[in-house]
Amino acid sequence: MTKDLQHTNIRFWGGLKTIGGTIVSVEYKNSRVIFDFGLTYDPTTNIFDGQIKRRSRGMVRDNLRLNLIPPIDGLYAAESLGSYQREIIPAEEYGQETAVIISHLHLDHIGAMGLISPSIPVYVTKESHELYQALEVIGEGVPGNRDYQFCDYGVSFSIGEITITPIQVDHDILGACAYHIQTPDGVILYTGDLRMHGKHPEQIDYFINEVNRLGLDALIMEGTTLGSVEEMREAILGNPIIPEGMTTEGNIPEKMSDRLKETKGLGIFNVYHRNLDRLTGIIKAAQDSSRKAVFEPETAYLLDKLTNEHDFLVYKSIETISEEQAGILPEWKSNLFNKHDTIHAEMINNNPGEYYLQNTYENVLELFDINVDEGIYIHSNGVPLGDFDPAFENLKKILTKLKVDYAYIGAGGHAIPAHLKYIVDRIDPKILIPLHSFNPERLKPKSGMQMLVDYGVDYVLKEHQITAN
Repeated sequence: MTKDLQHTNIRFWGGLKTIGGTIVSVEYKNSRVIFDFGLTYDPTTNIFDGQIKRRSRGMVRDNLRLNLIPPIDGLYAAESLGSYQREIIPAEEYGQETAVIISHLHLDHIGAMGLISPSIPVYVTKESHELYQALEVIGEGVPGNRDYQFCDYGVSFSIGEITITPIQVDHDILGACAYHIQTPDGVILYTGDLRMHGKHPEQIDYFINEVNRLGLDALIMEGTTLGSVEEMREAILGNPIIPEGMTTEGNIPEKMSDRLKETKGLGIFNVYHRNLDRLTGIIKAAQDSSRKAVFEPETAYLLDKLTNEHDFLVYKSIETISEEQAGILPEWKSNLFNKHDTIHAEMINNNPGEYYLQNTYENVLELFDINVDEGIYIHSNGVPLGDFDPAFENLKKILTKLKVDYAYIGAGGHAIPAHLKYIVDRIDPKILIPLHSFNPERLKPKSGMQMLVDYGVDYVLKEHQITAN
C-alpha cells in the first residue's frame, strides 16, 4: 500500500483491541506526529518477568525482536537499530519532521518512550513533566535516556502543518490530556484516557465544550471498560449520572474511613502512587478515623514534591535503616527523612490502631515484622491489579498467613460504558474510532459512522472524511 502524500495519513500501530499500548501516527506531507508510545499491560504474558536481564545497549533491538514496539521508520537512532537498519530507516536518515506526544504517564502509554531517538522531540504536559522528574528521582523512569519537551493545556503548537492543542481531562494521574489535531484536510481528536467519576468531573465537561467549540471530524476514543453485551444495553442511552453505590474518587476517603473505624488493629493500604488524588484521599481517611497516614519513602517523595500535604509519616524499613547506618542512603531519601517525621515497625507495634500504613506488594514481607492482629488490608488499585495477575494469588496467600482481613476500596481511571456513550453523544463526531478496548465495536456513535480500524492500513483524511487507502 502506498501513502497518499498529498493528504493526511493516519496509521494505528498498537492498542486497537488491547488495554493500552496505543500508538497512533498522523502525517501530513513532510510532518508527522505520533501519539503515545507505551507497552501493552498483561502480567500473564510479560516476558520481562524480573528474571531476564535487560540489555541497556540492545533495548531497541530486543523490543523489536519481541514485537513489543512497532517497526516505525524514522523513530529510532541508527546505533540502537544495529542490523535492523536494513529494515527500518533510522531517525538520522528520515525526511519527515517528527514528534511524539504523550497523553499521560501510565506505562501503557509511556513504557517505550525512552527508546525513541534523542533527536526526536517527545512532548508531555507541564504537569506530566513535573511528575516524571519526580518519578525519575525515585527510580521509576522508563528504560532509555533522553530529554522531554513540555506543552500546556489550551496552548496550541505546530509540527510542520499539523497543529496540536492539548485539552485537560480527568484521569487517575496528574497531567492527563486529550489532543485536538488539525491539518489542512480536517480535524482529529485523540482522547487518551479519561473518566467522569474522578475528583474533577468539571474537567470532562470543559473538555466536551472545548472540543465542540474547536470542532472535529473524527474522534479516536478510548473504550477500556466496554464489557458484555448486557452492560452495553444498559449504557445505550449515555448519561452523566453516577450509578447508585458506585465508588468514586471523591467518596473513597469516606469508605476507607468507615472501614478503619470498624478496625481495632492496623490499617494497611496498597495504592498506585501516581494517583495523587488517591494519596490525598488516604490522608483524609486517616484523619477522619483518628489515625496517622504512613507512606513508604517513594510515595512520600511524590507527596512532598507535588502536593501541599504534610500530615503524614514516612516509613523506615529494616533495609532502609541499615542503609542509613551504613551511610549509603540516597540523597533524595536522606533529605526526605530530614524534612518529615519517620516511623519504623517497632514504633507502630506499640499501638498499631493509630496508623494507616502503606504496603506495596514488593514490600509485603515487611508485614511479618509488624503487629497486624485485628488489622485490615485495603487494596486500592495497587499492584497486583486483580485476579488476572498471577501475583494476586501470592498476595492472598500471604494475607491468609497473616490472618489479615482483605477489602477492596478503589475506583478505576476509565469512564464506565454509560459515560463513554454520554461523551460520544455530546461530541457527536462524524467518524468514531474506538480503541484501547477488548470490545471497541460496542461503542456506537450517535449519528455518525463507526470506523473499526486495522493495523497495517493507511487511513486518509481528505475533505473532512476518512477512507482506507
